Amino acid sequence: MYQPIAGRVGHVGGIETLVLDGHLYFFGFDYSSDLVVSPLIDNIDAMAQFASLYMEQRDGRHDAAYWHSLAQDSIDDSSLCSNLASRTFNTEKLAATTNAIGQAAQNGNVINGLEIEYHLLYLLAAAGGWEGPSVDDIGELILLLSDQETLPSDQTLSGVAIELRDSLRQLLSAAPESWATRFASLQSV
Repeated sequence: MYQPIAGRVGHVGGIETLVLDGHLYFFGFDYSSDLVVSPLIDNIDAMAQFASLYMEQRDGRHDAAYWHSLAQDSIDDSSLCSNLASRTFNTEKLAATTNAIGQAAQNGNVINGLEIEYHLLYLLAAAGGWEGPSVDDIGELILLLSDQETLPSDQTLSGVAIELRDSLRQLLSAAPESWATRFASLQSV
């Protein structure tokens, strides 16, 4: 049986989905508080059961059948991110990205094409209760390291890469276990 993220019971919200390495995961989300309220759940029935026990809608609590219907709808329709590609992630690609960040920290090189999907950063921050670095600050570091924005004279690419690496680690350390475990590839060595 899945348990809610500590202190996140009774939130009014809905069900969202993401795809990681070809596997569909469901999670509860409180839209008014901008918080993920559940672990990542890889079974629609388990998600519906979780929501019936720990989540509400504006008109109150509902049974698992009601939540199952919402979970089914969330596969094709997201209130957070309508573009399925932006909700689809690959562990190998994330690991390659973080390895490139680690290399840039050592060598001070630009990473052409550096990208970490904004939606993923947003979800990890929402899962972690917005503890840790700002998603916008992480986005700024990505732009600097990929040479899409001019590096300020008081910064180096190595320093930016180190700050980005550390920010990703902080983001993951604030995230609950299932989120941190599934996206552990974002932690470079």
